[in-house]
Amino acid sequence: MDKEQAIRKAQKLMAVAMDGRGNDHEAERALAQAETLMRKFGIEQAEIASTKAATDFDWAEAFHAYGPPKNPAKSCPRWFQFISTGVANFTDTIVRLHYDPALGYGVGFYGDRADTLFAQWLVGYLKASVWEALNAAHRQHPEWNRSDMEDFRKAMAARISSRMRDLRQERDAEFAAAATSQGTGVALVLLTDKLAKRDAEFGSPKYKHSRITVRDQMAAHKGSLAGDQVGFAKPIESDLP
Repeated sequence: MDKEQAIRKAQKLMAVAMDGRGNDHEAERALAQAETLMRKFGIEQAEIASTKAATDFDWAEAFHAYGPPKNPAKSCPRWFQFISTGVANFTDTIVRLHYDPALGYGVGFYGDRADTLFAQWLVGYLKASVWEALNAAHRQHPEWNRSDMEDFRKAMAARISSRMRDLRQERDAEFAAAATSQGTGVALVLLTDKLAKRDAEFGSPKYKHSRITVRDQMAAHKGSLAGDQVGFAKPIESDLP
């Protein structure tokens, strides 16, 4: 590995350490590896942020089918679309509705390979979390009809998406503050570069904004509360990059 390769590797490690989406153990490990490379090759922090040594991204797409393999979905419900858009914003990917002849309807995530794999895992985990929470709530409220259960799902999905949006905004604000106070802004440079190159590769994301309408406020309230109980961190023991 030469110095230029070490710089690109350190950039990716710094991005993992600073993006705030994984767990603390993963971030600390990535930061330690980046610092080791910087000491070994005599890399300055300014070189990590330099556009001349921009990160090489491994562009990819990852598909998640909404339905199970033996029962392909004929559409994607709105609450799942809410979550998918939230996941895309949270993972720095672009999401689009997609149809697979064998697997049915689902969503495709586009971006750097590590981000798309994280998005693919996260949307499946959140989908399962919604159904698990709904089943628990329905046991407490057997009188709920289909409309009530849909209100629960939509409210839970909206709350999950809102929390992911807030976390993303907090991360971006931290990057901007670091750039102002330290004068380098490594993470901000990396993120801006990645998003610009992602959009050049796949096209800018275009999402329709729509309000959620519910009929049963109680079911929606319980759904929103359930959305506050879900975590988003990538598991430590995982096949994900």
